[in-house]
Amino acid sequence: MSKYTFLLISIFLLSASLLKSQGKKVVVKGMVKEEKSGETIEGATVRLSGSPFIITTNKKGEFILNLPEKIIYTIMVSHISYVTYVKELKREQKDTISVLVTLQYKSNLLDTIPILSKQVPETLIGKTNYSIYDFDFYEDKLILLTAENSLEKAQLQLANYEGKIFSYYKLPKNSGTAKKFFHDYQGYTELLCKDTVLRLDVFNTELIVGSVPRKHFDSYLKPVSDTLQGNLYYSNQWDKYPSFNYYYLKENDSVSRVLNTITNEDLMKLYNFEYYFLPSGMQLEARRLADYYKTDKHITAALLSGFTQSMFYEPLYAPLFVISDTICIFNHHNDFLYHYSKQNKLIDSVKIDYHHPKNWREWKKQLFVDEPQNKVYAFFSKDGHHYLKQINHQSGKEVLTYKLQHHSAEKIKIKDGYVYYVYRPFGSTQERFLYREKIQ
Repeated sequence: MSKYTFLLISIFLLSASLLKSQGKKVVVKGMVKEEKSGETIEGATVRLSGSPFIITTNKKGEFILNLPEKIIYTIMVSHISYVTYVKELKREQKDTISVLVTLQYKSNLLDTIPILSKQVPETLIGKTNYSIYDFDFYEDKLILLTAENSLEKAQLQLANYEGKIFSYYKLPKNSGTAKKFFHDYQGYTELLCKDTVLRLDVFNTELIVGSVPRKHFDSYLKPVSDTLQGNLYYSNQWDKYPSFNYYYLKENDSVSRVLNTITNEDLMKLYNFEYYFLPSGMQLEARRLADYYKTDKHITAALLSGFTQSMFYEPLYAPLFVISDTICIFNHHNDFLYHYSKQNKLIDSVKIDYHHPKNWREWKKQLFVDEPQNKVYAFFSKDGHHYLKQINHQSGKEVLTYKLQHHSAEKIKIKDGYVYYVYRPFGSTQERFLYREKIQ
């Protein structure tokens, strides 16, 4: 484990040096106001192309970002009560770009939403000749992974929320079978394929597809959980070992530091005992492999015995999120939610128990974060139906429970108070459609 940790730290030190070597910065600052009244809007979410950070406006409706030097930036401003604003900004050789954003109030929603005893899921995109296997958000658009029969012959599509398709991209054969999307800490969407990793971007209404070396993805992107004020938060988690560390690396620092250690103590005891249950010949082989790979004999023994594939082994699930400028670690193995400040200092720890329902099978070990609204949802399944429980990220307590209308929803994602998912009715000839429901 120490060798893997050292490798990660070395890689991120290299990443930090590359960040320092970047060129001139451009300052983008602005103010967000309501279109008619002219009043400033606090808490609007601001995102600009070229920046991995998502920020919110202050009490005066102001925001400011430092970005790498480019000719054109795309700005997106969103708020639950207003229509999303998207516009291109030209730098025109200036070091500072000032922008005034006016948002239109969604006053027409009360007139258009019918009052129903049971909410009807909204079909966003559904075609009769192909299925949607995965999707991701890009500003005010959607990136779709689609295929007619199987993902061996998949294609990418760029669409809006009304179902209009802007562009297509057919995956080349040398990409290998498509698997799923991955949204990295820089804000990019990667498509993970059997043989390649593809990075997706958008220019106007055209999909731009490039490749990312697999080693670069595994080392630089996949381990990073989130960022805050120039800090990278990443882990050395390995699903075959019941302990890992969260680290933080400051942009102007050369040393990674441990933020928190996650360990399932009871499982670790069983894990280490596997060596002593092996026959003497296999113990010798475990020591030989440990010497060769410069690791611990208990690790090789647990792998040799098949313990990590057994019903007794449970991979760790303790995700880290940055929510409202607070680093939150949901440690489901010691039943605590940890809060850290922007200075990486422990603020407090609160007890959590939402992940211990009467029937332990109901908890699906998955948290979703609605980033624009800074809300956390835990995923449960009971009696064939899916449930989302909103968890207060400060107290760790349940706030509400929402039952999804479609019981076998897949690829669940949450944004702006809506839950999005892919669904095909059981026993139906319908293809997989993309739906959304308002969480109420």
